Amino acid sequence: MYLARKSLEISRSVRCLWRKPDAAVGYSSAVSLHGHTMYSQEGMGFVPRVLRHVSVACRALAKLDEDYRREHGRPIPFERVFWRPPLHPRAAYDLECAQIQNRLGLHPFVSLTDHDNLEACAVLNTLSIEVPYSLEWTVPYLGTVFHIGVHNLPPENAASLASEMARTTAAPSFSRIRELLAAMHAMPQVLLVLNHPFTCEDLVDRGTHVQLLMQFLGEHGLWMHAYELNGLQVAANSTDTLQLAEERGVPVISGGDRHCCEPNANLNLTNAGSFAEFVHEIRVERRSSVLFMPQYRDPIAARYIELIWQAVSNYPEFEGRVRWVDRIFYQSDSGETVTFASLCPNGGPAVIRSFVSLVGFLASPGVRAMLCMAIGRVRTLEAESL
Repeated sequence: MYLARKSLEISRSVRCLWRKPDAAVGYSSAVSLHGHTMYSQEGMGFVPRVLRHVSVACRALAKLDEDYRREHGRPIPFERVFWRPPLHPRAAYDLECAQIQNRLGLHPFVSLTDHDNLEACAVLNTLSIEVPYSLEWTVPYLGTVFHIGVHNLPPENAASLASEMARTTAAPSFSRIRELLAAMHAMPQVLLVLNHPFTCEDLVDRGTHVQLLMQFLGEHGLWMHAYELNGLQVAANSTDTLQLAEERGVPVISGGDRHCCEPNANLNLTNAGSFAEFVHEIRVERRSSVLFMPQYRDPIAARYIELIWQAVSNYPEFEGRVRWVDRIFYQSDSGETVTFASLCPNGGPAVIRSFVSLVGFLASPGVRAMLCMAIGRVRTLEAESL
């Protein structure tokens, strides 16, 4: 097992705002990387993994699973369920800008990276909001999967490159992965980031994933410009990432991985005057200054409960996607994908409504604060045992 021995905070490239309130002094801009919108398709497998850390929610989910087994003869098929984040591109962009402007007083750069999808970037540019054409590329690899943040594709061929990446995801080919990475690396304005390197999504055990990670980097690491310190993962994964980056001489970079309404938990500080200049800082000058925001201190279990609650909340301002049943989808035995609204027009069975209410209770400000005290906040960014 790969295990870092150092704290993130030993690195001059990583700061925490709760320890250094003046960390942004001397910088003109902040960069928000790796955020999702309604155009991302997200699996539901994280729900049982997260809730096992909160006993009352774990018991409620176990009861829900027991009832489902009794009726259907099998466990809840989380692998057949996916959801789409609630925020449309403008709302996601405004959320990230507001944190940078209001909390840090800096100029914002925002790079939205939906899974294998450029729609949000296209929508914003159509609205004359200049954002880089970026996405999070899903790369299956020998039983596990890696995610690559692809930032600032040339607008004139962004769509064709995204289509090629999608085809490679659907039918993985080692040679095609290499060709695409090499082609994008040859574009000086493009930034390639290995997102959350140590996250395996339970596809394989951690030891196997780490072995495959090292093999992947041996084959493709030449084209990775930075490794991501993820704002929605446990600190242990980020300390391992920092250790890996130090060993391989690669910069670390922020990546909040926002899915709902909590803004990214980390950012990059910069004096670059454009996103392309920021890419130059990382790729050529190999300079990166990562700032962790105060919300990162809260236990990951508490933050994920709030994420789940935001995912199942109602949003009256989002026409056609007001209720959670409009944003969660299920693949039936026949292979047809349908919304939960078509299956549960009244909001689902009583047991599901009760579970949603419980998650809402746990995510309320007062209860979240008690959860944070009970589980323990992240005081430093040293490896934790969550």
